[in-house]
Amino acid sequence: MQDKKILVEEFINHCLIAEETPMTGDYKRGNKSNKALLAILEQLKQSSELATDVLDELFLHENPFVLYVCSIYAIVLNYRRADAVKMLEKIAGMEQNMTSFEASIVLEQYESGELFKLYGVSK
Repeated sequence: MQDKKILVEEFINHCLIAEETPMTGDYKRGNKSNKALLAILEQLKQSSELATDVLDELFLHENPFVLYVCSIYAIVLNYRRADAVKMLEKIAGMEQNMTSFEASIVLEQYESGELFKLYGVSK
């Protein structure tokens, strides 16, 4: 298991790659980053202390896509769920880019319970 600092850096790096993928068309690279993000989620599932430390730091980031993915992971891990929902609502309200649209979809999935099914966790 990696330490907090490395996980935070990797999370941010892979979020930025995933965010730019639709614009660059480099889906091979984007898919690798999405797999890396899912691997980070698995590490966070294994240690609630690590998840708390990593997510708390990520919630302070300024990039909306990083906050978007962080919020999804917080909801899935049942950590600061209310804060995560508020963050997604804020991002969805920006209506400036694809991330806003994606945040609105995740909010719908959260309300319907589909988000939990997608990540294989219970509410």
